[in-house]
Amino acid sequence: MNRTIVLLIILGLAGGLLHARRTFFPSRAERARAAEVMPVSVSVPPAQTVRGPAVDVYGRDGCGYTRRMLADLQAANVPLRYYDIDLPAVEAQFHSRFKHEGIMRDGGYELPVVAVADQSLARPEPASVIYRFRSR
Repeated sequence: MNRTIVLLIILGLAGGLLHARRTFFPSRAERARAAEVMPVSVSVPPAQTVRGPAVDVYGRDGCGYTRRMLADLQAANVPLRYYDIDLPAVEAQFHSRFKHEGIMRDGGYELPVVAVADQSLARPEPASVIYRFRSR
């Protein structure tokens, strides 16, 4: 019985050390894979042209998470309004809209920030946004 417990502890420690090594000291191949930007081509109509219920997506054109969110919402035929927060007017609107929502972490926001069905979400999974929009 004692050997089993000792073996489980050793395996747990080995797994934890392996995870820590991959997290804090990734190999060159792992760093290259993490740095790759997923090529997603998205053409979003201007935010002013979408009328009625829609998902508001605030993000940056160069953000892979934002581009993936836009592509997945478009593939699911969810109406959306995209706001590029690199534009000064949009950035001011963004901060005034979300500063009291409780989604800021460490003095910043994880992009994209999505407003759907009267909820504000920071970097949500596209599937959960689609579900919330359809079940609003």
